Amino acid sequence: MKEKLTIVKVSGKIVENPVLLKVFIRSFASLTGRRLVIHSGSNLASTLADKISVRIKMVDSRPVVDAGTLDVLTMVYGGLVNKQLVALLQGRKVNALGMTGADLNIITSVKQPPLNGADMGSTGEVRQVNAQALSRLIDAGITPVIAPLTYDAKGGLLFNETDAMAAEVAKALAHRYNVTLIYCFKEKGVLLNIDDPDTVVAELKRTRYKAMREMDMIKDWFVNKLDNAFSAIDHGVSEVIITNATQLANLNQGTHIK
Repeated sequence: MKEKLTIVKVSGKIVENPVLLKVFIRSFASLTGRRLVIHSGSNLASTLADKISVRIKMVDSRPVVDAGTLDVLTMVYGGLVNKQLVALLQGRKVNALGMTGADLNIITSVKQPPLNGADMGSTGEVRQVNAQALSRLIDAGITPVIAPLTYDAKGGLLFNETDAMAAEVAKALAHRYNVTLIYCFKEKGVLLNIDDPDTVVAELKRTRYKAMREMDMIKDWFVNKLDNAFSAIDHGVSEVIITNATQLANLNQGTHIK
């Protein structure tokens, strides 16, 4: 029987909010079994970019990762944010190890193709996850805390979109563990009415998701998260839960995809 592994992707909206981050750390530490965290970032990247006169260009809310932008993202996500999370988890007796995809050859990516005609620079799409190396850490009682940075296997760093990155890591580890993937962000789950936080869909099946998309009930920013969730299920992940930091300690809440 496979051991349980919980993979949590935590959003920048939680990471950048001291109150929600405190709740997240406490709730994550209460989860039983083996664990892994993948984090996105915060507005600190934009703040630092402004201070050092680096202009971050955006396309569809995603950064165009030129050389200057990659330096900033690496400093903030791979450095400050990652190590803050590690320190907070250690404070809760979670033996955490902060890393990027380049460390231990954990995650390799290729450069993302143009988005709406725009070259996204050093933005990566995951091509391989080193499940053996990750499982050695996990089985040793270590909780990997992975920043949204990978590499191209040739020495170049790449910045990754974290919903897809988390799904790819979950798929790779599903061969070794009974994996639950959790997308932890600002909402309580998938909402029937985006303006009403209490209209959570408790269980979302593929047919209902398709119908909701056809009726334009799923906002564009949520489609990527759900497409990755169903892809993870298709590749052996046992369950995907979409929830927020305040509900993380009670996984009966939120939206469940099985």
